[in-house]
Parts: sequence; structure tokens; C-alpha cells
Amino acid sequence: MKVTEHVEYLLKQGRDSRELVQLGFPKSVVTRVRKRLKEGKARQRMKVSADEARGKGRPLEPSAPILQGKPGEEKLTVLESAIRKLGDQFEEMETRLDGTPALRLKERFKCSCGASGFVALHIKCTKCGEETWWGWFPKE
Repeated sequence: MKVTEHVEYLLKQGRDSRELVQLGFPKSVVTRVRKRLKEGKARQRMKVSADEARGKGRPLEPSAPILQGKPGEEKLTVLESAIRKLGDQFEEMETRLDGTPALRLKERFKCSCGASGFVALHIKCTKCGEETWWGWFPKE
């Protein structure tokens, strides 16, 4: 990766120009890349404004929220969103499984003898009639 590409990447990640110079990148390169990025953003805003004024298209809406702050905060927001989605998926699966009689049976079962979690279900194949037991048995 070229120095200019590396500087551009770090600036887009939200790194401060002074920080990049302290890290050893040439000040002239950091300044040039920062200026180019600013000009590019300004041109893009002007083009969008001109299109809006002419009635062409609608304002661009980012697919992800634009975040202000430290570079790690964006990754954290993305991670939090992914965790929320997983939580929603687990809730949906739980809802669908609620009607299953054996759901969490191992965790919920406590016998009058004091044993916990040692439970088995009598299973029968509805085609051939073969029967078996499925469950958790104590190791002897």
C-alpha cells in the first residue's frame, strides 16, 4: 500500500492529521491527502445540492448512520447492531420452540430423589414402531 493510500485510509477512519504526522507520515503527504478528501466531499455535496435544486433525485441517505467520534466507535456500533440482530433471532427461535414439550427439559427437570438434569424421553418411530430412549443419563 502506498503512503498516500495508507494516509487516506487512516483519515477516512477518523484519525487526526497531527496524530498521523506524529506516527511518522510526512506532513506534506498528510496535508495533501486531507485537502483532496475535503475537496472531494465538497464537490459531492455541491453535485447533490444541484441535483436536488433541479428536482433530479432525492438527497442521498447513508445506509449506515454517519458517526462522529473515534474510529473504534463505528466498529462498536456495527457490532452492537449485529448483537441486537442475533438477540432478535434467538427470541424468534424461542417463540417458535415454546410449544415443544422438551424445550430446556434438562435444565428444568428435578426429580423427587434430588437428581437434576437426568431425564430421558421415550421415543417411538411412527413409521416402523421401533422405540428407544433419548436423554441424559448419569455416568455409572
